[in-house]
Amino acid sequence: MRPKYIQIIYCLILLFGTTTYRALSQSIALDTIIFKGNERTKNSILRRELDFIEQDSILVNDLPNRIEFNRRKLMNTNLFIWVKSDYHQLPNGRISIIYEFLEQWYIWAYPLFQLADRNFNDWWSRGKDFDRSSYGLNFKHLNFMGRNEKLILKAVTGFSNNFDFTYQNPYLDRKKTIGLTLNWQYASLKNVPYKTIADTLVYINGAKIIAEKWSSSIQLRKRFRFYDFQRIEFKYTQSNIDKSVALLNPDYFGQGKLKQNFSQLGYSFSYDFRDFINYPLRGRKLDIGITKFGLFPKDQVDFWEASASAAYFIDLGNRFFIASHAKAKISRDTYIPYTNQRGLGYMNDIVRGYELNVVDGTGYFLWRNTAKFQLISRIFYLPFIPYKQVNQIPIAIYPTAFADIGYVYNPTIDPSKSTNKWLFGTGLGFDFVTYYNFVARIGFPIINGGKTGMVVALGREF
Repeated sequence: MRPKYIQIIYCLILLFGTTTYRALSQSIALDTIIFKGNERTKNSILRRELDFIEQDSILVNDLPNRIEFNRRKLMNTNLFIWVKSDYHQLPNGRISIIYEFLEQWYIWAYPLFQLADRNFNDWWSRGKDFDRSSYGLNFKHLNFMGRNEKLILKAVTGFSNNFDFTYQNPYLDRKKTIGLTLNWQYASLKNVPYKTIADTLVYINGAKIIAEKWSSSIQLRKRFRFYDFQRIEFKYTQSNIDKSVALLNPDYFGQGKLKQNFSQLGYSFSYDFRDFINYPLRGRKLDIGITKFGLFPKDQVDFWEASASAAYFIDLGNRFFIASHAKAKISRDTYIPYTNQRGLGYMNDIVRGYELNVVDGTGYFLWRNTAKFQLISRIFYLPFIPYKQVNQIPIAIYPTAFADIGYVYNPTIDPSKSTNKWLFGTGLGFDFVTYYNFVARIGFPIINGGKTGMVVALGREF
């Protein structure tokens, strides 16, 4: 027979455990949601991102996580420099949730300077020639009418002439599920990359314009729940080249043609569950897309391509993180003109260490992995600057180690050194993250054959 004090202890443990379980499993009613600091952004745009409304009941043990997840979604609208959250219980027993914002500077009009090459490293390797650059004006309104609409106008001259107009409205309907994007572009070139030789773009230089391109597109987006997006886009492109380009590479448009006009229709699905879209540390993202090029009999191309990618971001604890991203693209096994092929070497589709290379092909596989450590993450205040949108500078620095694998399939006989073989790149680097979603990277890669160097990149990793 147990002593009485042991029985008493058992009873106290049982009572405490039962009381704690009941407290955690209880719900609490949400009385009010308060937004502070959104001087421009409308409350309806912010409420679209929340998965709760007034009068909802929230489990007590879920409350901190629910508030934090919704804070991250508000931050991912790209409307704010920072978002803070808090809550407190009211005398009536309900809770009030508060989100406080520091809005970005939404209207920008500034001189524009761009390098003509695919990235900084490619431009540097070609002699650091500022004649290989373009300059102009860029106007952006990133929160037009306070509804997260975007209006962008760009005019550039120099190495190339470009005119670009974009209007984006993420919410056309009352339920805020359907979005629209309109785009129109024009470009004229006196310098054209007419061919790839030994994994390097080769240019022809002309005294007059030797290539022109017009394109316009309309995209509809459907947002399901919070993290699922479907898009359908129709685009029409018209391009002309001088006969000197076609003589150097008859496959540029195919069969020595001087014009290429075609329409295309694309569908994509995206699931985006990342903590911060510009530099994620936790979460995952999945993308699937398919595009048909050449919809009508008079279109001068006829092929399709499909792609799929998956990215995972894992918090290992103690400020250590891992990011892994895999992507694959396939195209219809048919003839595709040179200008319509895209293998590795463009945008973020690069094996790190191969920034100087263009690997042409009709399909590819890419797997990029990064381990990082959060060395610094804080906000620096500059009291001598009177504007709050620029006097609070968030700075984060991450030492990184990376390892990438890539493969490009090219069905034709190609003088490239890198098609139809595995490419490897590994190395160390640093990531710098600051306000207005600016990300800079410095890397020291080692690639196939033991070659080393230093590379610089701006923008998102994936």
